[in-house]
Amino acid sequence: MRPHFHVAGFPVHLHPLFLLVSLATGWSLISEPARLALWVAIVFVSVLLHELGHALAYRRYGCPSRIELHGMGGTTHASDVGHLTHRQSAWVSFAGPGIGFAAGGLVWAASRLLPTGEPGGLVHQGLQQFLFVNIGWGLFNLLPVQPMDGGHLLADLVRARSGYRYERWLLGIGIATAVAVLGLAIGWKQIWLGLLAMMLGVMNFEQLRRMPEQAPEAPRTFFPPKARRTAAPSEGPVSVQRLMDSLRAPAAPQAWTEDDDALEGPHDPALVGELLLDSGLPELAVHPLQAAFTQAPLARTGHALVLALLRTGRLQDLAALLDSSHARQLSEDTLALICDHAGAAEQATLTERVTALRHGRTPAPDEPR
Repeated sequence: MRPHFHVAGFPVHLHPLFLLVSLATGWSLISEPARLALWVAIVFVSVLLHELGHALAYRRYGCPSRIELHGMGGTTHASDVGHLTHRQSAWVSFAGPGIGFAAGGLVWAASRLLPTGEPGGLVHQGLQQFLFVNIGWGLFNLLPVQPMDGGHLLADLVRARSGYRYERWLLGIGIATAVAVLGLAIGWKQIWLGLLAMMLGVMNFEQLRRMPEQAPEAPRTFFPPKARRTAAPSEGPVSVQRLMDSLRAPAAPQAWTEDDDALEGPHDPALVGELLLDSGLPELAVHPLQAAFTQAPLARTGHALVLALLRTGRLQDLAALLDSSHARQLSEDTLALICDHAGAAEQATLTERVTALRHGRTPAPDEPR
């Protein structure tokens, strides 16, 4: 996707629907074009600033990223996220609202020192709108509902401590929160807020409905203090390959007490990607699956990645995957899926790549029999 411009070195793609939705949310100002234009400008700057916070946090942890502004607001896409711990992911989630809070605080402090014009004037209204978008929307975005930042933040903090055993509880919290917001929206007669709450509630309900009764638990890496350790030292950081292997086998009991201080290992991007894919969120599943397949090219992960790329129409990325050194790990079922479901425009090109791959490949060691 070709960016329209860059901010702080990050490519930014702007969908026309972003501007249309911004206009729709400020439709009450249609009789005053200057005020409507000011509202759209504030929404644009604030959402871009929010996504820039996520992008800067990703950069801090060594993950290249790009920003996309669309009809639902904005999304920061990052690559090489497989090494992030859950706590680092939590900081990434908070960085978006956090930079908005900082910007709102600075603008509010400046308004105390500088004149802002008559109450109800253009400058005074712009100030109020900026504070509302950055502070008000930021607080709303921290509600514990996935896929908002608050939902991701809560999920990462829970997973850092307890693995993936409470995924259903997290979705239940999201549904309850969405219902509460819907009730407030009805009482306040806020149509946009009500529609957003309904959409978020349905998304979390669908994820909960599709999720197995017992989600697999991701193991953690423990590094207890030497003075309190009762067993052999830890083996060090756990690779994605080892994490996937441990998911297939019962976890060994821990040899130290429950109150030992613990530090988490890296989260499992393959599991996260598969959960997102199964929950009907292929766009969000692409990046963790790409990171997982790059680090540990298992046939199962490759199949999930191909499904996500096909469902999102990212055929150029699919072609690049077939040209990569890990393409030999894709199973025959996955290659057949590519040939059957690729779009007509890319059918010949992808089929040629699949044919060339089949001629020189050896069966992947973990292909299903």
